[in-house]
Amino acid sequence: MNQLTLPPMNAPEKQIPSDADAAGVDKPEGPAANNSVAASRPGIQSLDIDVPELISKYSIGPRMGSGTCGVVHRALDTILGREVAIKLSPVGEVHATTGKVPGAQKAYQTEVFAAGQLRHPNIVTVYDAGQFEDLNYIIMEVIDGDSLKKYGKGQKQLPVYRAIEVICDCCKALDYSHRQDIVHRDIKPANIMVSEDGRVKILDFGIAVGLSENSGLSRRGPTLGTPNYMSPEQIMGKDLGPASDFYSLGTVLFELLTGKQLFKARKVKELFKIVVHQPAPRLADIRPDLPKGLSNILEKVLQKDPDQRFQSGVEMIDALSGYIEHFKVIEQLVEPQRSWLPKLLDLAFFKEFSDADSARLLSETRIVEYARGDELLADGNRDRQLLILADGVVTVSTGEKNPLRLQQLYTAGETIGESGFIHGNFEKQRYFAACDVTAVEVSAESLSALQPKLHLHYYKRVSDVLLARMARRQTRYEPDIILPL
Repeated sequence: MNQLTLPPMNAPEKQIPSDADAAGVDKPEGPAANNSVAASRPGIQSLDIDVPELISKYSIGPRMGSGTCGVVHRALDTILGREVAIKLSPVGEVHATTGKVPGAQKAYQTEVFAAGQLRHPNIVTVYDAGQFEDLNYIIMEVIDGDSLKKYGKGQKQLPVYRAIEVICDCCKALDYSHRQDIVHRDIKPANIMVSEDGRVKILDFGIAVGLSENSGLSRRGPTLGTPNYMSPEQIMGKDLGPASDFYSLGTVLFELLTGKQLFKARKVKELFKIVVHQPAPRLADIRPDLPKGLSNILEKVLQKDPDQRFQSGVEMIDALSGYIEHFKVIEQLVEPQRSWLPKLLDLAFFKEFSDADSARLLSETRIVEYARGDELLADGNRDRQLLILADGVVTVSTGEKNPLRLQQLYTAGETIGESGFIHGNFEKQRYFAACDVTAVEVSAESLSALQPKLHLHYYKRVSDVLLARMARRQTRYEPDIILPL
């Protein structure tokens, strides 16, 4: 049973999605395939529990969600006056003959034990737990927000930078959990919440296992999990290490970036074979617009051999974190800069700059358009502007406006106004649009708004253009061409 989105107190009850319960903890003796299939069958009904109005010191509010293992209600701690979420499941009796503990009861015991070991900003906080009459209860913090299922398969995707931020927060939580000798074993979109204020929380340690014999949890349990997110070694029933959780987290990142689950199959057994034997699809083949380095990171975390994956969250964060700022500056561009960015990245002026550094300049500039015949920098560039031509053709002349004796043509990727921009010189030449022209208008203030190192890099780029142009002018010839405008 998972805590999912917790709507306002007056919101109607909503059904917890079936795969939120696909960990199969209600049938621990069966394989994960049977548990997951059972959880997704239309005939399996959510558990209906008769919930009293008061459990211990908790006044029970409206039901927030339900699944095959239990229900979640809002509640009020009547002593502390704190709103909480209460997860309820039936108490399971130990089998009189076999001594086995029912799956739902085992999950409750495991989650309660894990909660006692874990205190981390990116793991849901458990305040209390106990039994009331024939019910188990766990008291948790209320998280108003959505699980990553909202942004996964077939859903509207998160911005790339935000998806990576969320995964990095999960890496921190898992690193902490592993230091406490606990492997989550059920990392999937439904078990990762993003609150309305942006906090990331991992939920549901109900099928966790220990990393050592001294962890207080079983080192190896029944083969449980959610098939689409299980690691190969988890499917094969092997001992699990931290790399198993990071594999599962990699499948979540793949889904967030592509809108597709990592593997597809019609039957769970077929899916298991694919996960164990078939190489993971490359991100670059599905999203060629994303950096190859990001595809390489996913390829590493999705290796079949756990020793070939990232061994810690810190290691995975180190690989991913550089892409957060990269995509943030690009995805936060406003129009029309955002629409023009892909074309500008191919221009000669921006060749020595990264996509993110190009976007940083664009975020401080404006896109200007000129109709055929318009004069550019008409005031002699007294405002010390630089124009980077994005589209169209510009003629340069010292003659009268119409007709013009052509001195030179400038096209996309070239700049005009470098001398005035750098030295403040009055532009003696005149520039006219030979057709519709689009340009990036850069001012001294635009560069000053950038980080000093990037500011100097752009300034040097403009200086190099100016020096190259001055060198060409020393051997310049004037073609005898007349272009009426």
